[in-house]
Amino acid sequence: MAGINAALKIKGQPPLILQRHEAYIGVLIDDLVTLGTKEPYRMFTSRAEYRLLLRNDNAQMRLTEVAQRTGLISEVDLGRFELKRTLIAEELSRLQSVMASPGLINDALSALNTTAIAQMTPLAQLLRRPEVTYDLIERFYPGQPLASDVKAFVETEIKYEGYVRQQERLVERLKKLEFKQIPIDFDYRSVSGLSREVLGKLEEVRPETVGQAGRIPGVTPAAVALLMVIIEKTKRAAGGLNP
Repeated sequence: MAGINAALKIKGQPPLILQRHEAYIGVLIDDLVTLGTKEPYRMFTSRAEYRLLLRNDNAQMRLTEVAQRTGLISEVDLGRFELKRTLIAEELSRLQSVMASPGLINDALSALNTTAIAQMTPLAQLLRRPEVTYDLIERFYPGQPLASDVKAFVETEIKYEGYVRQQERLVERLKKLEFKQIPIDFDYRSVSGLSREVLGKLEEVRPETVGQAGRIPGVTPAAVALLMVIIEKTKRAAGGLNP
């Protein structure tokens, strides 16, 4: 990350900042900047609140476009990625649209001790069951030949779709807070009501966003809410509006 941003700075381009929901390195850097290095630090996946989105198997999906923007991927590798993404999208669409027949698959479902189906059912709906694997679906309803990593990704996406979408909605709700910029020259001492402890930590860390400020140990939700109000008033006053 240091090398990437050094090169971007030389080119006069904006820095690359990976957010907490985009990459584990984003979590690591944000924690080090926010929490400091006064105690031993180990990078556990449990430190990432969006760890369901930051899976090992979807790293390529998450970060290839970032690599493309920063010139870190070759045209050959980019072509391979785009083909893989297309195959995944096509297979996900197939599993949503193709219907399983009770007469064809119920014996296999019974052998797995999972409930038989009484009517035509989308393959994706069957694959969401813990007992049902992609290999079983492929045995009865084969699609085009796919690499093992593509099959594994498709199966994971379908089985955890509900949880993933729930986490994505949470990310969207928190984005407003996370990306609320704090002016670089903001005077925290102008905020009446902040305790000395909170004031000291904010001045030491100088967080770039309200979301980052809220992750500083000792900065309370009440202090964050007060900070947001003052920032909004300051921006409105600077824009010639009544606060």
